[in-house]
Amino acid sequence: MIKPRVALTTLGCKVNQSETEHMARQFAAAGYECVPFESSADVYVVNTCTVTHVADRKSRQILNAAERANPEALVVATGCYASIVGDALGGTQRLVVRNRDKDRVVALVDGRLHRQEYPPPTFSEVEKYEAPSAVIPTGVGRTRAMVKAQDGCDSHCTYCIIPRARGRSRSLGPEQVIQRVRTLVTEGHAEVVITGVDLGSYGEEDAELPDLGGLLQRILDETDVRRVRVSSLEPGDFNPAWLNLWQDRRLCRHLHVPLQAGSASVLARMERKYSPLQFARMVDTCRQAIPDVTITTDVMVGFPGETENEFAEGYEFIRAIRFDGMHVFKYSQRSGTRAARMPGQVPEDIKALRSQRLREEASSGVDRLLARHAACRAEVVWESEQDGIWRGLTDTNVRVFGTPAEARVGLLSNVRLDAHFRDGLWGEPVQIEIPLVLVS
Repeated sequence: MIKPRVALTTLGCKVNQSETEHMARQFAAAGYECVPFESSADVYVVNTCTVTHVADRKSRQILNAAERANPEALVVATGCYASIVGDALGGTQRLVVRNRDKDRVVALVDGRLHRQEYPPPTFSEVEKYEAPSAVIPTGVGRTRAMVKAQDGCDSHCTYCIIPRARGRSRSLGPEQVIQRVRTLVTEGHAEVVITGVDLGSYGEEDAELPDLGGLLQRILDETDVRRVRVSSLEPGDFNPAWLNLWQDRRLCRHLHVPLQAGSASVLARMERKYSPLQFARMVDTCRQAIPDVTITTDVMVGFPGETENEFAEGYEFIRAIRFDGMHVFKYSQRSGTRAARMPGQVPEDIKALRSQRLREEASSGVDRLLARHAACRAEVVWESEQDGIWRGLTDTNVRVFGTPAEARVGLLSNVRLDAHFRDGLWGEPVQIEIPLVLVS
């Protein structure tokens, strides 16, 4: 019996990446053959993003490209853009699956294909995520082990459309998260990334759940995972008590903490939950508690009403913090958000100039990070390979390239960090018995 072929691709955040992997496991468990998105398939699943208008455009482009690749195929639009636009994305050969229905995607696809060979998966079959038999074939192209622990957001920042696309904050049970970590460890992953839309709010909606610190402690206590990375922490959710967890060296010394703006007045218009002073104190606390910690951030430019003085204030604050890397992006006017109706929309040419200045500072931060690590030894988890060169990541978020004697996705090995290469450092293999020298 010929298996139907399904191809999946992801735009946007680590939560989307985790969900795409979960959907691929569901399809594999239901008898589909998972193939790379560039391959010919019977079903194309596009997990869309809507964080900016650029993400919207990319989502539409990929959906259209899938239809051109095989006009007879079923094209599934899911994710945040599909959730916002809804049935307007539909068509005779398209199926729109909103975020709330992602766990039912296989049954919905089966229904459109009038597929009788395999019954729709029950809930217990969907949870075959935890079964090694449902491992995604390597052709799907996953490179990092993501585990979604939380979804949705109860913060309503004036610029953000994600609460409309994702709904209220809700948490997966710790047992489910732990089991998923165990599965990935069984499959050979040395590192897992714990992710969520607003991860720091984990457990807040249910008094019987632990908070994020409690979840991380249970993962460390109840699994054999060698490295745990926290994907992102909102400054307003940060609890200094969690820093004690980093005494366990399995927690990656990398914190991504979105600043969004370094100007107090811009943060107030965004309705963020902190001031620049509070943010600076938090960063200082983290740097004192976690030796050699890498701190990266997100910064938005051109928020409505942002004056030259506000931008200058924010720019100087960012330079003073000395981030180890920044994702800089221009404010995107999103219909349905309060910011879209604010006066003082900043012209695109001014946004571009401000973005360039911040990207130069971001590049300086990465240079400082690489300089601190050059000539040191580190542990690298390998993620992907191209043309014989492997790419991986240290626990401090340094990108490493190399040609290790033994490598596969998820494998951890020791290297000596050497000269700059591309956007990272070259890593020369060292013998495992050589003691690891940590960055100082």
